[in-house]
Amino acid sequence: MANDPSKSSSRFPETDPPSYQLYWFSSILLAVVFAGCLALYPPILAEVKATPPTWVMALGRFHPIVVHLPIGILFLLALMEVFCLFGEKERRWGHAALFALFIAAVSSVVGAVFGIFLAQSGGYEGGSFFMHQALCLAMAGVVVSALFLRLSAMSSGGRGVMLSYRGLLGLAFLLMGVGAHFGANMVHGSTYLTKYAPESISKIVHSAEEWLLSYAYLVGEKKAEAPPAAPAPTAAPSSVPGAGSTPPAATTVAAPATGKLVFQHLILPILDAKCNKCHNEEKSKGDLRMDTYALLIQGGAEAGKTVVPSHPEQSLAITLAELPEDDDEHMPPSGKEQLTPQELALLKWWVLTGASDKTTLAEARIPAELKTTAEAILSAPTP
Repeated sequence: MANDPSKSSSRFPETDPPSYQLYWFSSILLAVVFAGCLALYPPILAEVKATPPTWVMALGRFHPIVVHLPIGILFLLALMEVFCLFGEKERRWGHAALFALFIAAVSSVVGAVFGIFLAQSGGYEGGSFFMHQALCLAMAGVVVSALFLRLSAMSSGGRGVMLSYRGLLGLAFLLMGVGAHFGANMVHGSTYLTKYAPESISKIVHSAEEWLLSYAYLVGEKKAEAPPAAPAPTAAPSSVPGAGSTPPAATTVAAPATGKLVFQHLILPILDAKCNKCHNEEKSKGDLRMDTYALLIQGGAEAGKTVVPSHPEQSLAITLAELPEDDDEHMPPSGKEQLTPQELALLKWWVLTGASDKTTLAEARIPAELKTTAEAILSAPTP
């Protein structure tokens, strides 16, 4: 007997179109949570005055870990999207791309919110911080928007919506790349990426940075102004603490250093290498900056005097560096590059002799045992 087409059709019904209700619900919930977090803890646009709850600061410490998750997932998603462009691959692999996009959106929101939590602890300011915060928040918002567009495209089958989604995905990559660059500048300094790059590329990067930073300053993130110059410190006898009344043998540095300043060319390079990654214009932990002489002498609002001319025993820069490395108050913190004994001795000698920013190397009487260290610093290439 001939097969009845109608019966065959009833036995093998067409597959119902997939339902994305769970994705829609989860995506809407994610957007609401993101907006709620930004309302409770808005982006940092000025100095933090109030102390946030301890749970906020605890979660903020996970920002450097969480922030890397969306980067890896978005790169994987980009490869999947390229794969979905060919033939019928979208029908087979679109669901996997949607899942990857959802995870990228969740991790982007968590990373952005944790970043704001971290900034609530204070000490983050300047143009690079502003651009890092603004671009990464924008990236999280764009990724969430892209999630809604892909859901719409997969629900309705609209080709134009899918193209719009992929355009937003490209924008998210741009925001992520530039925002991450400003984050690296905060941690490693503005020359970290371009230090060994060709000069032509370095100029382009720095020009682009200046252009973007000009917008940060327009909306209120002005460059920090140095306070009035500190009064001239009182010179003290050239001796090393603990050496008794007899000063150690001293010597001037080699002739090529003539005309150079002790602070600018000998002390500041030590601070730049070991202290100023956390105490500079972009990141001033403890409300302390050590990247200029005036701000170093001024000290931090929270900690007090970092350098007291002629009194290393009262100078926190010295006393904290002399603590055991496993002490919670030790500086630089455990895990960071530490001052060598010779560098610490140079800092103590400079503070003891008055901590002046006017003394030249030709005038200075550097202890003979520190001469080799001083000349090594002077001969090091300028970043």
